[in-house]
Amino acid sequence: MIELTEELINKINYDEFFIENNKIIDKALDFYGKPGKEHYRLLSYLSSLYDNCNIIDIGTHEGYSALALSYNSTNTVYTFDIEKFIIDENIINKNNINFIIENIFNGDDNIIHDKWKELILNSKFIFLDMEPHMGIMEYNFYLFLLKNNYSGFLICDDIWYFKEMRDNFWYKLNQDYCYDLTEFGHWSGTGIITFNENYKFQKKDVSNWTLVTAYFDLTKMPDASESIKQRDSDYYFKNSVSTLFLPYNLIVFCDKENLKKIQDLRPYYLKNKTYYYVCDFNELSFKKNGKKLKEKFSDYREKIIENRKKNPYEFDDRNTASYYLFCMSRYLMMKEVIDVNMFNSTHFCWINFCIEKMGYRNLVHLNEALSINRDKFSTCYINFFPEEVIHNTANYFKFGRCSMCSGFFTGNHIYMYKVCDLIENKFLEYLEKGYGHADEQLYSPVYFENKYLFEHYYGDYEDMITNYVYIYNNPDFIIEYLRTSFYYKYYNETLNACKFIYRSYNLKKCEISYNYLCILEYFENSCVNLMSYCK
Repeated sequence: MIELTEELINKINYDEFFIENNKIIDKALDFYGKPGKEHYRLLSYLSSLYDNCNIIDIGTHEGYSALALSYNSTNTVYTFDIEKFIIDENIINKNNINFIIENIFNGDDNIIHDKWKELILNSKFIFLDMEPHMGIMEYNFYLFLLKNNYSGFLICDDIWYFKEMRDNFWYKLNQDYCYDLTEFGHWSGTGIITFNENYKFQKKDVSNWTLVTAYFDLTKMPDASESIKQRDSDYYFKNSVSTLFLPYNLIVFCDKENLKKIQDLRPYYLKNKTYYYVCDFNELSFKKNGKKLKEKFSDYREKIIENRKKNPYEFDDRNTASYYLFCMSRYLMMKEVIDVNMFNSTHFCWINFCIEKMGYRNLVHLNEALSINRDKFSTCYINFFPEEVIHNTANYFKFGRCSMCSGFFTGNHIYMYKVCDLIENKFLEYLEKGYGHADEQLYSPVYFENKYLFEHYYGDYEDMITNYVYIYNNPDFIIEYLRTSFYYKYYNETLNACKFIYRSYNLKKCEISYNYLCILEYFENSCVNLMSYCK
């Protein structure tokens, strides 16, 4: 097991390393960058674990990765590129770097040229960062190493940022031998593939989780709008790869027509971690006390359409009655999965079929999110609406207000089942009152009646997983959100959000401007003082 922590990586000392001929290398500031933003410290740290060995760097570009890999002067770095980009003489003159301007591939078939084959296969490890990041050459290089019994490990850059790298390379690998080290490496994604059982890195254990997702073709529904029809199966399947390639226990609900297509996308090595529920969307129905209600989704659709005529609201035409019901199907599916619990899981997670559409950073932080095993129903708080607004039912539903995100939510079997059941109850309650609008509008009424069931994090839709443990994105957006909760005197909610933001900021997970820090400090101090006064 190769030990890897931020503390160990930060022990790399660049102070003397960068001073050569009384000159400091131009890129020095990036080398001092925090792990998770820049990968140079990680590369230098890995080079420090071995002595008197060869290290391969494919994709020299300006030479900074080769420089980082040369940190241990007993090693020799061989760096390859098809043309010369380096302009820094301090790098060119580095004694333990050999610069080779040559294509290591023999023709268009991406077979490694015999001239370099032995050198590459006998190297301790390889850093791969080739243009144009389409994933095809990277995957062929991986196959070459596999076929020729390479016994080191391969470090790859940009595994997350480019969809082509995800789809054509990273997702095609057996994740049992892959390690996502982005938190220690480059912001665009740093991954390691091992070819030797002696080279292992620590992985977070998420085996106690079951993830649930679903796809139904809503273009086939009788109320399909133009916006729905524009997002056909090709649109969703293009953005489903990240979800279907997740190396976790996964339950997929789908219609019969799309089962084969989904099965073909899901990697074969994950067969034992996958189960498919094939069902007719129109025949779905809620359960109460373990028994199915007589009303089916086809019945609810007609009721929702009638309610919207009586109580119209502002919404885009993608939110059809069928779309609303699809969103509601999440909760009956979660309850069904928990009842059966075929993977004997303690924790459960809903994840949208096309989660990658909301940004690749969500994918980067998924493993981090699941690893903390948060028990309560946890979802991203996007907009705060006070209880007073919710009680004005007609006005609340008129504008389609959505406070919390339903694209990703988690909880243990007790909290998850309870909240899903309560959301279904609210759906039926408001349906009888003449409303049928959006599932996310049901979250706030359930929350204010059952606060003890929830544990929130904060952000916008693109942060629905990213900000689960720490705030990495949109801290200014979240601080603006505090204005509403503070104005309506929800001091406890405001203070909890302040603490969440401060924790992330103090751990340097995000940056906050001075003006917003002042606003944050004002909210925190005011809440503490006002809460003390009220006592």
